[in-house]
Amino acid sequence: MTTGSGPMASNLYLVRSGPAWVMVDCGWAGSAEPVRAAVEKILGSGHGPAAIFLTHIHPDHSGAAGTLARLWDIPVFVHQAELPMAAGRYIPEFSMPLDRWFIAPLLWSLRARARRRIEAAGDITDVVQSLPLDAKVPGLPGWAAVPTPGHTAGHVAYWRPGDGVMITGDAVVTVNLNSIGGILFGVPDLSGPPRYTTWNWKLSKDSAARLAELRPRLLAPGHGPPLAMGVVPRLRALAAGERAQRLPLRRRIGGAPEAV
Repeated sequence: MTTGSGPMASNLYLVRSGPAWVMVDCGWAGSAEPVRAAVEKILGSGHGPAAIFLTHIHPDHSGAAGTLARLWDIPVFVHQAELPMAAGRYIPEFSMPLDRWFIAPLLWSLRARARRRIEAAGDITDVVQSLPLDAKVPGLPGWAAVPTPGHTAGHVAYWRPGDGVMITGDAVVTVNLNSIGGILFGVPDLSGPPRYTTWNWKLSKDSAARLAELRPRLLAPGHGPPLAMGVVPRLRALAAGERAQRLPLRRRIGGAPEAV
């Protein structure tokens, strides 16, 4: 499913394993109610997934996590390196360009009470847990959490080697949010994460190369449509910086997620 629209759109996924369902990412804070309604339409009224797994803690992927986890009484899992971000506070050593240029100056311009209110709204420390260190995904046998640091310090992709499905979050996306065409028109283009929201660009490039080594068959990204053709050569070209080899994604191969 997709929450938001235009350049603010982000994807979330419901994944079933046996009788259980889990959610990977959960969209913006303002999307909590439509996401709840969409999920309960599938699972039944009052029924939610067994857990929420986050690729990373950014508001377009984790904003609704606290509300939904408390509503459904379920845990939220993140990589251990992502835990410092769970309190909703600005942490300079984990900041990205947008934080330094805009978010931090805006926060420090506010009164202390208003700042604390904003931080409290983003605090998920009461529901968050660390993923196991052995890369297993609790409640999802056959899946692994693959560390893909760069966009954030604790970013992970979720990988099912049995059939090659990979949920990439923002480690790799299929709309270039570093280009005008991608931001304004959503032109399909395999790309790394947006530079302006990326903590460490060099690490993000290394992570793209790591994903290419796993040879996925289907990419389910955090932004843009799923990609199911030419995945490995395009990933390799992205990691190598060979733009001509990864273009064009002329059509939305695999179909766009359903909007909510």
